[in-house]
Amino acid sequence: MSYVVPVNELSLADRKAYLEGAKEAGILRALALGIARVREELLVREALPHVDLWDGVSGYSITDYYITRNAFPAVVGTWALVYNTAVLTAPALARTRVAVFYKIADADQDPQVTGVRFRVGATGATTKASFFIQLPIDIKLEPEVFLSEPVVYDPEDIMFIEWVARVATPAPEELSFGCFIIERTGGTVS
Repeated sequence: MSYVVPVNELSLADRKAYLEGAKEAGILRALALGIARVREELLVREALPHVDLWDGVSGYSITDYYITRNAFPAVVGTWALVYNTAVLTAPALARTRVAVFYKIADADQDPQVTGVRFRVGATGATTKASFFIQLPIDIKLEPEVFLSEPVVYDPEDIMFIEWVARVATPAPEELSFGCFIIERTGGTVS
């Protein structure tokens, strides 16, 4: 079951448990896929939007900064890709990495995002998880939520991540993600 928990409703121990659970899910998946033979050969790091969520064509192609596209569909309630790119395609994860999403935050002064869904494939044919976030982030000093379970993407998966807003808005939204990248030591960082 997919749901979110506001960060201000969690103790420090709860947060640590969520983070450890997300890391463990990624490590176990990486080991199962043969990215490494043992845990000690794996590196777990926070994702960088440009480095990890951009495949040279699509994704966060400007900087290592999470921000949605400048144009949102004119129809309220229409799902759109989160990536800040003119190319309307989702990026593929590198073939030596596993991505684990564990948190969503919306730092906009007036958040418009009501939902986020994590799908996979060039057309997003398969939904991994869907989260309604409007109530937990509205009028909060800490507009961020932890996911009930981590969302794991395998190497070369096309990360078709979408958002939906309560209004049609041409402005970008500062929607960011807590995401771990698990890769073999020596890949990006050694």
